[in-house]
Amino acid sequence: MRRQARNGYLTAATGDAVAATYHAALDVLSRYQRVQVTSRVAGKQYDAFESDEKLSRPINRALYDPRPERWTELRAALDDAENTPLPAAEEITKTLYSMAISFCAAIDLLKRGDQKTPGTYFEYFVAFFFAWRVRTEPQNRIQVLNIDDENTELPTDYLFNLGRGQRKFHMPIKTSTRERAIMLWAHQRLLDGVYGTERFMGTPVLLAETKMDSERREVTEICTPEQWRLYQMYIARLQRIYYLDMPTAYGALANQFPPLHVRPFGQFFHEWNNLAPV
Repeated sequence: MRRQARNGYLTAATGDAVAATYHAALDVLSRYQRVQVTSRVAGKQYDAFESDEKLSRPINRALYDPRPERWTELRAALDDAENTPLPAAEEITKTLYSMAISFCAAIDLLKRGDQKTPGTYFEYFVAFFFAWRVRTEPQNRIQVLNIDDENTELPTDYLFNLGRGQRKFHMPIKTSTRERAIMLWAHQRLLDGVYGTERFMGTPVLLAETKMDSERREVTEICTPEQWRLYQMYIARLQRIYYLDMPTAYGALANQFPPLHVRPFGQFFHEWNNLAPV
């Protein structure tokens, strides 16, 4: 999938690679038992896949529905947005969660302690769907003004520039934030300084904030809503934060000052063209 994406996200070959990766992950998971684990997250139940020696990351039972036809329907809608209606936001979230968590869980079982592969995959995976929805290839370097060399480039998170007078998105992609959450706002502050405040709309996309205690087989959610509110107040303003498995604790931030709208990722596909500013 990475090789195809480097040749462009808006190609049929990249879509085929996404599908092939999903089917390969499901094939791996079919060899292992799916077991229930203890959830310490209010209102959520979790499972995991288990081998003789390993336990995968937690899988949200309500969101996990790994039917390949869900992906087929979503791809058809993204391929022909004018004539094929998109699935409901909740269904899109389930489809993308099932695809992403299947790959991550498969890697958990195949490679001990490998955090890099799931993280890299998730970046390409989310960027693919974002690109197909806005019909724009991403970039991850920007030009910055330098007194001695005006051609200086700075590496960034994914940026989607839809053109003059059109929306511009800044999209960090992470499987979780943990102690690195402040970087979401720091990168937005950098873009604000280079291009003007909120010229690029900050719309990070995250997988989950769950943590598995493998010994106790317990799942918890690591959330810091008060820290996030302070980041939103004093560092920069993010337009949205999207999750595939959205922590309930972050939903209330939309009703505080300054508002921070944390939503399931499926909602992006229906609301992206109404986000401001332009």
